[in-house]
Amino acid sequence: MKRMVIGIDASRYNHAQATGVEWYSFHLLNELIPMLGREHNSRVNLYSPRDFEIQTDVPFNVKKRIIPARRFWTVFRLSLELLLHPVDILFVPSHTLPLIFPKKSVITIHDTAFRHFKSCYSPFQYFLLNRSTKKAVKKAWRIIVPSEATRLDLVNLFGCEDGKIVVIPHGSPDFPRLINWSSEETDGLLKQFHLTKDDLYIFYVGRLEAKKNLARLIEGFNRFLVDFPDWKLVLAGKRGIGFADIWKKVDELGLNDQVIMPGYITEREKLFLLSGCRILAFPSLFEGFGLPVLEGFAMHRPVLTSRVSSLPEVAGDAAHLVDPLSAQEIGVGLKRLASDGFYVNQLIAKGEHQLRKFSWEKSAQATLDLLFD
Repeated sequence: MKRMVIGIDASRYNHAQATGVEWYSFHLLNELIPMLGREHNSRVNLYSPRDFEIQTDVPFNVKKRIIPARRFWTVFRLSLELLLHPVDILFVPSHTLPLIFPKKSVITIHDTAFRHFKSCYSPFQYFLLNRSTKKAVKKAWRIIVPSEATRLDLVNLFGCEDGKIVVIPHGSPDFPRLINWSSEETDGLLKQFHLTKDDLYIFYVGRLEAKKNLARLIEGFNRFLVDFPDWKLVLAGKRGIGFADIWKKVDELGLNDQVIMPGYITEREKLFLLSGCRILAFPSLFEGFGLPVLEGFAMHRPVLTSRVSSLPEVAGDAAHLVDPLSAQEIGVGLKRLASDGFYVNQLIAKGEHQLRKFSWEKSAQATLDLLFD
């Protein structure tokens, strides 16, 4: 039997400041790499423009292939590698196929937000995302999507053949059961985030950009403050397109002392803020999946999120769903989660149950089965 050569784009794995796509690559590959060891008649190359440390057990048949390039790594450098050293199967966990790729190429398309909210992207970003999606729809052997909402978008917006699409949801966060915070670390983190141990706060984590609907979240929070004047809102994440409007909204409403924006946070800092918050708010305008919803469930926090795109799929009946276009509805939802203890306990219990539906091990096994189909 011919020995199969499998190529995996690992360029998004183990980033220093990971966001959604990077976390997907990290968690999925951590489960998938050991599984590939069972495929003894295969050789697996993990391609990346930079060296990286693999955070899982690495079988003998899995090797890193570092191929540096300053720009256009996927389009040109990875293409050259595949031309010189062809593979039988290629898996790209992000959005872009190289120029040269094997017939059996599998790609993950995470969402189609750029088609729904074009103004939230730069012209160059929109061009690249639209072009790479059209190419994937036409050329990829199979397309992995994390939700039914994204599957329907590929069919309806891009005319993708439905049989080419495979829905494989993301996994749930692997948070430690017990987190020990020393008094010194606690004091340092509280100081870093301009909080006190007695502060009550709502927490959002994700990129600070227009499509995350943060201006309306801030408006809703301002309405919430009428009844809960001592609370704060922590918005953690990198700045993105539309951040200036978010900052302007905080300033217009005079909320500079009550809205905290610490920028990008580490995983441990995220755990600290999640463990201390009273509500996780994620009223995004559009998501291909929505990992922060599961993070809220995992930390036993009530979650407010949107009843649009994939978010109802992820949340089920375990979150308080709102119309993301209504700041009033967001504010009313926050008030209920801050005051109705019975309702909150119901949601937390449902969140634990909902969380069991998602597993990175299941995601990786489904991906492995697809690659060897």
